[in-house]
Amino acid sequence: MSTFKTREATAISNQRRLSGDELTAKLLRVKIAVNGSLVVNIILFCLLLYATISSGALSIFAMMGDSLMDLLSNLILFLTGRAANVKNLLQYPTGKARMETVGIIVFSTLMSALSIQLFSHNVELHSNTIICVAIALFSKSILLMYCWSQRQFPSVQILIQDHRNDIILNTFGLMMYLLGEKIKWWIDPVGGVLMSLVILKCWGITAYEQIKLIVGKSADISFLQRATYIVLQVDTCRAYHAGNKLFVEMDIVMDRDTPLWESHDISENLQIKLEKLENVERAFVHVDYETSHKPEHQKEE
Repeated sequence: MSTFKTREATAISNQRRLSGDELTAKLLRVKIAVNGSLVVNIILFCLLLYATISSGALSIFAMMGDSLMDLLSNLILFLTGRAANVKNLLQYPTGKARMETVGIIVFSTLMSALSIQLFSHNVELHSNTIICVAIALFSKSILLMYCWSQRQFPSVQILIQDHRNDIILNTFGLMMYLLGEKIKWWIDPVGGVLMSLVILKCWGITAYEQIKLIVGKSADISFLQRATYIVLQVDTCRAYHAGNKLFVEMDIVMDRDTPLWESHDISENLQIKLEKLENVERAFVHVDYETSHKPEHQKEE
């Protein structure tokens, strides 16, 4: 039993939760990425709104719509992140960490709807939009480079995809407009259709992946191996997503003559160790004395 405790105390030494200072620094970098994107999108929206009112050009109006969707998406991520940080253990006993995943799904749905709208109502760019496109490209490029350096965070990953799509959309759209003016008129609308289809596919895949996480996709094999390494004998080990983080359920086997207090202390210590893993939200450890029983938590059909 002492060997078990020794292995248990040392097996996850490299898989720990972040210290207070590290967590504060990481949260600050995420806040800079999200809030920076929000501020830039507000500025771009105001610029394009002014250009739309002053010129009345339909193409600038379409770009303003794209900027408005970016602004709404940043607002969604900001509000869901803020809601997740407000704890209410009576109404939400397990926390609200999955609010972030819900925000990403809503974001993906909005961007997919926008791409369908672009596909249905493709418009032509005019020369008076080149300055707006150039400003948008420059701003989005700066944001993309910063967000890429913080890509380990889910909220920042979705911003990376947003900035990348905006750069591709504006650059490719400008190229198609110029080619349509110089070579064939139909190149511009064909380019718009292609862009819309690509963006629709990208955000559709993103929404599908996030839905799998919130439904309860199983953890990968490497995590299960790391989780079960610290136990002498495992009856059952399940790890599944509950949003971006994991729930772990583990049934361990101990000698039937082990005192209750010792079984409790060991299982509780194991639970604490598992919950120190950075990507684990909650762990549940159940102690048994044999492995021949029927599977637990299985509803009869």
